[in-house]
Amino acid sequence: MLTIKCMSILCKITSKLDMTPVIDVLKSADIFEAATNKKDALAQLTPDKAGELAMQALSAILPQLDIVGEFLPELIAAYKKITIDEACELDALEVIDEIVHDRGIISFFKRALPGKVEQTLTDSSTSIMTGA
Repeated sequence: MLTIKCMSILCKITSKLDMTPVIDVLKSADIFEAATNKKDALAQLTPDKAGELAMQALSAILPQLDIVGEFLPELIAAYKKITIDEACELDALEVIDEIVHDRGIISFFKRALPGKVEQTLTDSSTSIMTGA
């Protein structure tokens, strides 16, 4: 369940992530063969393609884990309603699997990340135009 405490920690995490590597992965992914519109593209997004794309995006963002790593025990503790010390002792893969299937967290990222991606694209365009 996505609690207010979890949501505030997720906001801290997403604000620190640079989405450029994920955007680059998505731009270069050839998963939509000759799609002419969004509906056609979504129809081509099979579970296998979605899994492959998710793994590529995760691989692109993993190098940033050290940036957000300090928030992970706090997030897990809030999510599981346990102490931070207890959260640090849990099986990471089991917790990740539980979190990525949580409807509240999925909904949060569906809403939070598009804005973050849009901000990243705007920042990138500004940098290109100003030569920064």
